[in-house]
Amino acid sequence: MSQPVCTATTKGGSACRSFALPERSTCLMHTDELRGQVAAARRRGGTVAMKLRVLQGKRQKLDTPKALVKFVSDVMQDTLAGTIEPDVARAALYAVSIQRQLLESSTLEQRLASLEERLGDQPARKWRAG
Repeated sequence: MSQPVCTATTKGGSACRSFALPERSTCLMHTDELRGQVAAARRRGGTVAMKLRVLQGKRQKLDTPKALVKFVSDVMQDTLAGTIEPDVARAALYAVSIQRQLLESSTLEQRLASLEERLGDQPARKWRAG
């Protein structure tokens, strides 16, 4: 059983190719009673996109713990001020937690390589059981 196609025409005069809503002959965009809801959803989408661009404008090098702390602080303040949506902030802070783990593992690898280099210069020691 195929889903019915919208019977309305586009602004360009061609037939709409969207699926019709259940028990209607038109799609969401061409249903007069829902125009206000569609417009409101578009506004919300535009607002979220604008707030995401604000966050993207704050791109910084997040390659040190100090930089991560500052970024998290900025995101928290912007979220509380309402310039960043909580969902966007949540995603950014999740990414920061991953970045923190990557920084920690990178630092650990550097420290381990340094220790191995130092130990490589020393003669091998035999361990005795006490």
